[in-house]
Formats: sequence, structure tokens, C-alpha cells
Amino acid sequence: GARKEFIRADDVTYKRAPDFGKLLICLAIDFVGSASELIPILGEFSDIVSAPIAATILQNLFGSKILFFFEFAEEILPFTDIIPFATLCWVVDTYFPDSDVAGVLQLGVYNPSATASDKEAIDTTAETLKEKQKDEWRR
Repeated sequence: GARKEFIRADDVTYKRAPDFGKLLICLAIDFVGSASELIPILGEFSDIVSAPIAATILQNLFGSKILFFFEFAEEILPFTDIIPFATLCWVVDTYFPDSDVAGVLQLGVYNPSATASDKEAIDTTAETLKEKQKDEWRR
């Protein structure tokens, strides 16, 4: 038969399941931002109110402070509302968590507010596993 390639346990990267609830919120943020373009002149003035709200929601959604500034700029600058920035952030965070773009936006593995359980799930070194076993035996 055909030989299967051996994959070391510490070579496997942890992939979390896509958070579709977060995607729906991102799509809503982008829809509201784009909808303001439908009303000439008045739409750009509505961005003065919606920009800080959308930026705050996106910052809280991903835990990245730099997203606040990018989203705010995207919403407040004229004719940039068409860019689906929130949805693009979700795509980067979900499918490209270790990319350079994720690093710039503080998403994925670069997110400073990532939970400890996510970080532990990635760490599969023998030393860490032995330490965990020792801690469990001490209890």
C-alpha cells in the first residue's frame, strides 16, 4: 500500500472553529457603513455618529485596540465605506491568524487579549505536558 507521511504532534497547529456569530456582527457593521453611501451628502454626515460606534464594537469584538483606529478612519473618510473592513478582519482572524496582516492588526495569534486556553492549546511541547501532569498529580 501507499505510505502515509509521518506528522509530528508538535508540528500540528491548532485551528479554532469559525465564529459565525462574530461574522454576522462584522457583516452588520459593514452593511450599516455601506448603507450610508446610499444617501448623498447626508450619508457622509451620518458617519460622524456611526464611525465611533462601529469602531468601538469592532475593538470589543476582537480585543484589538488598533482596529478601533483603522475602522474609525475607514468609516469617517469619504467614499471608503464600501470597504468591508470588519468582514476582512474576521477572515484574517479566522483563516490567517499567523499572517503578517494579523500581526499589524493584532488579530489571531498576535491578539494581546487571546485567552490562555487558546495559547495552551497551541503549546504541545513535552516539557509543558510534563509540567501539567506534575501539577495534576499534586492536586
